[in-house]
Amino acid sequence: MRTIQRILWITTALLPLFFYGCEKGKQHVELPPPTTEIPGGEDPGGGNNPGGETPGGSSTHSGPWDENRGKVVTPSGEGWTSKTVREGIVYYAFSGTDAISGQPQKIFAVDLDLSNPKYELKLTRSASAVYTSEVHKNYNAIATINAGYEAPSIYIRSEGKDFSVINNVQIGDTGQDNWKSEGAFYLTSSGEPGIVFVGSPKRDGVVSGIKGGSYADACKKQREYYQGMKKASYPYLLSSAPLMIDDYEPLGDTFCDFTISESQANALNSENLEHHQRVRHPRTAIGITENKHFIMLVVDGRRTTRKGMSCKELTDFMVKWFNPQWALNLDGGGSTTMCVENLGDSRNVVNSPIDGSVNGQERKRDTHIVILAK
Repeated sequence: MRTIQRILWITTALLPLFFYGCEKGKQHVELPPPTTEIPGGEDPGGGNNPGGETPGGSSTHSGPWDENRGKVVTPSGEGWTSKTVREGIVYYAFSGTDAISGQPQKIFAVDLDLSNPKYELKLTRSASAVYTSEVHKNYNAIATINAGYEAPSIYIRSEGKDFSVINNVQIGDTGQDNWKSEGAFYLTSSGEPGIVFVGSPKRDGVVSGIKGGSYADACKKQREYYQGMKKASYPYLLSSAPLMIDDYEPLGDTFCDFTISESQANALNSENLEHHQRVRHPRTAIGITENKHFIMLVVDGRRTTRKGMSCKELTDFMVKWFNPQWALNLDGGGSTTMCVENLGDSRNVVNSPIDGSVNGQERKRDTHIVILAK
């Protein structure tokens, strides 16, 4: 009996220690880390998790723009003409006074159905700058547009090799902050195109860690992010700015200070962010729609009959007429050129480039985006 009593006494005494030890042990259980969200939502631009981060959901981009989800928009109506270039590739042209800018415009676009297996996209890079029409001819392309800004200001990767890694924190010798890499166009190893938002001092980048700060700091973080996009998975990459549409959110509407007048912006240095994107210029842009169409678009400008657009006007124009889920502004101004097979002039140039003040004169660039037949 005494033996049983001793056992019960010892058990009663040790039970609190046993439970305390269990509770104490629970305090050391490691919980899984929080999900890191990639700006632009899950599968940005049709890609495969750039930067190796865990994709976030579209809930980070909830807003009035959500009403555009699932909508397929095809340009038509007054001012628009269209032509089927090949099965799955449609050419659009607009001529007239655009309701968004309220100005006379000439705008040209190519719509590629990415589900069509007959075609592929390619980001070309030349050791020396060449005309867009030369690239178009040399690649026997179906459609071609100019692409990147000057190499030292951006990130350029071609065939898995980095040729430029945002070398300059200022643009050339202008003393202007380098704002030209907040987003990027890329092609995966399987040839799928995507657009990814990384961030800039004007707009936080959740994954990249860009939260305000200087443009010099941003350039470093942008560079690190793009370097983190593995060359084997993303052999082609071109950074640019502004990212106009990010998972339907029209970021191009807030890239500049649109409270200042165009004349005030025009008085600033030509590489100043406000001048560059607030003033109406010729523009080049790309977009990717939710139903997997790739849009190449150029806007003529710097003439009385074709005024050009600000980045906000172009953003709103693309939302209205193409409704892309992602869209990225590329190099514009005198670089803006589009070629389409069997259309345009003898060079297949469909728009009217203006390098300097020479109408129809192309500007040589080192990067281009082309649509090719497989």
